[in-house]
Amino acid sequence: MFESNIEIPEDVNAAVLIDAVERVCHAHGLNCTLKGTLVKYPGSVHWHFQKAKQKGTLEITWWENKNRLWFKVAEGRTGTWIDESMIEIKKEIQKLLG
Repeated sequence: MFESNIEIPEDVNAAVLIDAVERVCHAHGLNCTLKGTLVKYPGSVHWHFQKAKQKGTLEITWWENKNRLWFKVAEGRTGTWIDESMIEIKKEIQKLLG
């Protein structure tokens, strides 16, 4: 398993953050295959993103209560596109949240 936090401003607007995550991932050709919440993180927004016809799932979670945004790649869900895309996706989200 791989997990990476994304630095975000402390006063970030939740709606703006959610929109930024979804827009950046869509711009990178990722499809949202799941959007929900995690019981372990009450009030969180949790996404699964995949790239068409390619192996791998990138999980992104926003937990407003702790002002935490992170990427996760579970064992068995890795894919070469994730390593190639994650750095740019992270930078673009941070830039939008400025």
